[in-house]
Amino acid sequence: MKTIRMYAILVLVVVFAGVSFAQEMSKSEWEQEVNRYTQLRNELQTKLQQLNNEISGMQGQVTTLNGDINKCMDALYALVGSDATQAAAYRAEIEAAEQKAAELMRLSDADLFARKSEVDALAAKAKQFRTNKLSLIPEFSDKLDGLDQSIASLQRTIAGYGRGEYTVVRNDNLWNIAKKRDIYNNAWLWPKIWQANTDKIKNPDLIYPNQRFSVPGGSALDANEKAAANRYYAKKRQEGA
Repeated sequence: MKTIRMYAILVLVVVFAGVSFAQEMSKSEWEQEVNRYTQLRNELQTKLQQLNNEISGMQGQVTTLNGDINKCMDALYALVGSDATQAAAYRAEIEAAEQKAAELMRLSDADLFARKSEVDALAAKAKQFRTNKLSLIPEFSDKLDGLDQSIASLQRTIAGYGRGEYTVVRNDNLWNIAKKRDIYNNAWLWPKIWQANTDKIKNPDLIYPNQRFSVPGGSALDANEKAAANRYYAKKRQEGA
């Protein structure tokens, strides 16, 4: 507070001193000051106009350079039998795939494993991108390299989480599959198989020979699997009531 008070006092002293000084100036001195500031203003306006002219010139150069770049890109697209419109559509498709990969990479390992089919579809899409000659252009080649790396990371996560696949045989059920020694050796983990294959298992009580199920890793039910099991058991209690 003392610092602020002292600063305020100093400002007041300067203001009063300036007023006092102004009162002591003669008419000719005032005119000289006015002329000096008028000249300074004119000089600044001249410099401002010069800067505006330079900016306009640079904007013209930018427009010319952009035109040259567009011509070069059109020539480059033509080399691979394409054009700017097709390149824009191709770019949008790749960017959509990049966003999908980023979405999948934010999932937990269990959720990612449950959406393995989406990773497979994304991998197939990335492979399809490579069949387009636009993929030879550095912009797209770099994007596809990054996409391939993301997909490879997703696939490694899935491979590390899963235990492989299991083919259903006659008289199988999820309980008996889960308790197999080479699966979980624990029948109570059957909801893991159910939740990893919801696209194939509509009713966990009904599975059929020759169905192939992904078998996720882990030695305990995660939150989603527990919730699904609880809903299943609650439904069974209601049906038995």
